[in-house]
Amino acid sequence: MNLGRIRQLALLAILLILPFAVYYVLVYSAEENFFVTLEYVGPSEKLSASATPEERAEKAYRIPAWSFTDQDGQTVSSEDFYGRIYVGSFFFTRCPSICPAMNFHVHELQERFKGFEDFRLLSFTVDPAHDSVEVLKRYEQKIKADPRVWRFFTGARDPLYKTATDHLLSAMEDSLAEGGFLHSEQLVLVDWEGRIRSRKDDQGNVVGTYNALDANALKELQEDIKVLIAEFEKHKSQEDWKREKEAKKQKANAS
Repeated sequence: MNLGRIRQLALLAILLILPFAVYYVLVYSAEENFFVTLEYVGPSEKLSASATPEERAEKAYRIPAWSFTDQDGQTVSSEDFYGRIYVGSFFFTRCPSICPAMNFHVHELQERFKGFEDFRLLSFTVDPAHDSVEVLKRYEQKIKADPRVWRFFTGARDPLYKTATDHLLSAMEDSLAEGGFLHSEQLVLVDWEGRIRSRKDDQGNVVGTYNALDANALKELQEDIKVLIAEFEKHKSQEDWKREKEAKKQKANAS
């Protein structure tokens, strides 16, 4: 084989291998994200402007622990959703006003993202005296919710209302409101470690939550879910890469 042919084959090999090598370095070993990530939302410790992304993530507000009963009668806690992304909301099954429209749009999120196995929808009732396990199950079936993706929760009133506040949302009884309850029409996006995330608006302000009755807000939410999924996949890839690297190091030290 002549020298020119060898050079051609070498160049071809480089062109084939280089893109995969670059991808591996960027995705698996890079410490920084190479795309714009979402902001952390909620009260947190004050950080200097020079704080690293890791420091910001560590100090970010995390939703306090909660535990309720789902539509299948199972006790479920916030710990069950660590390692998953979810959109949280508050509603009640007898709601005569905003809930039907809210959950119509939440159902759209179900259909859009149900193919991603680590995505969930969590809806907490503000009317637990009426919304029993059986009522929630009938409601799930009525609105064609996929129980693998969409979970509905009931429990004691005060812990439910506290959990609404913990999600930066609102829930309360109000005899003057339609149906006797007031609750937020907002949706909240929560990452795999229980931290609330959102984009900034055009003025540089953190959005925080997304109005379930606003078409533009819902479009932004869908875009932000995709961004958070990309960040989550990169996070998992980095963790896998670090474990593999540590295993190789331990094996080398043992030999």
